[in-house]
Formats: sequence, structure tokens, C-alpha cells
Amino acid sequence: MKTSRSGPVWFSGVAGALTLLATLVALPATARPRAQQVAQLEVTPEQPLFIESRPAAAARIEPAPATTPRIEPRPADDAPRIVAPPLVTGALTAREARHPAIDRELQRLLRQAEAPRNPGSTLSSAQAAWQLGLIYLHGAGVRRDAASAQHWFERAARFGREPWAQAGLAWCYLDGCTGPPNAAAAARAIAQLRPAHPARADFLAWVLASRQAPLQVARPGRMQDQVLELPARPLLERAAAAGDVHANIELGMNAVANDRVAQAEAYFRRAGPYSAAAVNDLRELRARGASAMQPAAPPTNASANEALAAARKYHRGDGVPANFVEAIRFYGLADSRGSVEARRMLGLIYSRPTPTGGVDAGWMQQLAYVDTATVVPTVGVTASNHMLLREPTPLYDLLPAFWRQQMTQVDR
Repeated sequence: MKTSRSGPVWFSGVAGALTLLATLVALPATARPRAQQVAQLEVTPEQPLFIESRPAAAARIEPAPATTPRIEPRPADDAPRIVAPPLVTGALTAREARHPAIDRELQRLLRQAEAPRNPGSTLSSAQAAWQLGLIYLHGAGVRRDAASAQHWFERAARFGREPWAQAGLAWCYLDGCTGPPNAAAAARAIAQLRPAHPARADFLAWVLASRQAPLQVARPGRMQDQVLELPARPLLERAAAAGDVHANIELGMNAVANDRVAQAEAYFRRAGPYSAAAVNDLRELRARGASAMQPAAPPTNASANEALAAARKYHRGDGVPANFVEAIRFYGLADSRGSVEARRMLGLIYSRPTPTGGVDAGWMQQLAYVDTATVVPTVGVTASNHMLLREPTPLYDLLPAFWRQQMTQVDR
């Protein structure tokens, strides 16, 4: 056995370890390093050292609290939806999408109108915007939306690519698509329309003049009747001579009102190839025959005469303050009792409504002394209770045929 100066090698190592262990045991528990307290294990031969594993049930992942947000699949019928005005932002309503052909054509026009970065900056874009304006103005295949119509007219007119767009703007300013009528703006749009389409510009200028001064002037006629004159008639005649459909219809109606049958027929015939309303008016005029244009015999019903006399009294202010409401009420009473004169007067009264559809007080004043025994009423009610028609708007003839066919298919 090998030895060294300090004794056997193995004894020296064991003795040093026992000495260190004795020293640690002698120290108080509080003075021992904590790591040693934790690490010190008591091992005996009868109790072998082993590590007992935790039962399997303890090793599991607890579910998150019930309040933790969870992501669940969205039901198929709960998809997010974007609600927007028709066509303005590129969305079509369900009502418009109901007819596939209409939907396809609307989508095509929409893509064409919005193709360039600046809608209306190209000819095709401006023309598509113009057509969309006409569609929404008339409610052709869609619900009528005058505000959307003006929006598209403005886009079509922005870069001057589509001159007809100024006609759309002029009508919107006259009719109040987005607010009260604006005569000054209408006049500016008509002026911009005139170089390209002078006949329609003349007609719209006549509409503007009649709206600003909606009174017809009555003057004595040859047969002691009254001739009803149109305001700014030269504008209307110039537009009609240039072939404007709406101007010819207006002049035809005025000729009917003044018992000029042959002249009325000529006007309606001139507009007929381009207007279903003119065809209807020509057919109605011929259906009446010459006898229908003769003065009607005075009513024999005494009560009808009394009601008619009361209506005239309130209409003219004879012996009582003029009261147009009472006058219309008595005219209606006389009409219900068989008075043709009362019926004709009511037709005249309602032929020139205000822009909002009411009775025009100035027009009532001008009608106070009209002899309805010899004058056939204009626009609307005739002796046979049939209708003379205008087109829905002064732009209706510009609406493509496909869209005119859709107007009766959607409630407006």
C-alpha cells in the first residue's frame, strides 16, 4: 500500500470528509446554508432512495375561465353587410338585383362610369354616368332616386365629355332633385347645353320661364271665347320647329285648349315617332271626333246651375271675398251634378299646378272669366274624362329603350 508523508492517500480523503461533515452537523440549523438544508437527505440501507411520480390525474391543463372570450364560427346568414346608397358607392340593392338582366346592365354601367381614376374624365365614363342619371331620375328598373340622379349628372358633366349632362342638371335644378328649385343654376346649365343641343335648351328655357311666370294670359277670341296664351311662346315654337318632342306636345295641348283641332293634330303627329305620349294624344284627339269639339249644351239640372253660379261667385269675388277653396268645392259639386262647364273649369285649374303640385293662385285668377262653354280644357280632363299626356320628364325621350321598358316593372 502506498503511503505519503501525511498518511495513506484514501484515509486522508475520508478523514477530511468526516471532519467537514462533523463540523456541519455541529452548526445550528439556522446557520447552515439553505441550499445544503434542502439538499441534505437522510439515507439508510432499509429505505432506498426513489422519486415518487405524481398521479396522472394531477397532470392536466385546466380550462380557461368561462369569461375568456372565445372565437366561434359566424352563422352563414349573419355575414357582415355594407349599407350604402344605390350605385353611388358601387353597391346594388337587393331590389335592383332581383332582375338579373337589370343587375347585369347596372353593373356594366357602374364599372364603365367608375373605370377611370376621375369618373367622367373619359367619353365612355361620362356617357355611362349620364345613363345612370337618367335611370335613377325616372325609376327605370330601380326605385326612383332624384338625389342619385343629380349625383350621376354632376359626374357626367364634370369634364364636359357628355353635353347632354347639362340637360339633366338643368332639369334637376328646375325640379329640385336635392333641394328647392334653383332658377339661376338652371339658367347656367341651359346656357352650357345650348351650343350642343339648342332645341332642348329652348324647351328647358321655356319651362324655366313658365315656372317663373306660370300665368297664361287670356285675350278675347273670334267667337267671344278666350284664347289661352302660353308664356314665352316664341321659345316653344322655335324648339318645336327644330323637332323637339316636348315642345310639340305642349303646343298641341294648347291648340286643343283653344279648339284648334287640325293644328293640335299636326303637332302630335310631328312628335309621334319619338313619343308614346304624343301617339296617345293623337289617338285620343281623333277618337273624340268633330262632335266632341263642339260647345256643350248648358246643363239642364237646376241644382248644377246653382252650384256652378256659386263657384263662379267665389272664383271671381262677386259680392263676396274671392275664395278659391270654396270655388273649387262648388265646381266639384256642379260637376257631380252633371255640369260640363264645371268639369272643364276643373280641368283647366289642375292643368297648371305649382311646382309642388298645388293649385296656382295666379292661374286661378286668370281663369276666373274664361268661358268654359266654348273652350275645351287643356291637359288632363276632357269632356269624355280621357287624358292628354305629357312625357314624365323633358329627358324621358333620351332614356334608352331597354330602360323605358323597365319603368312599369318597379313601383316608384
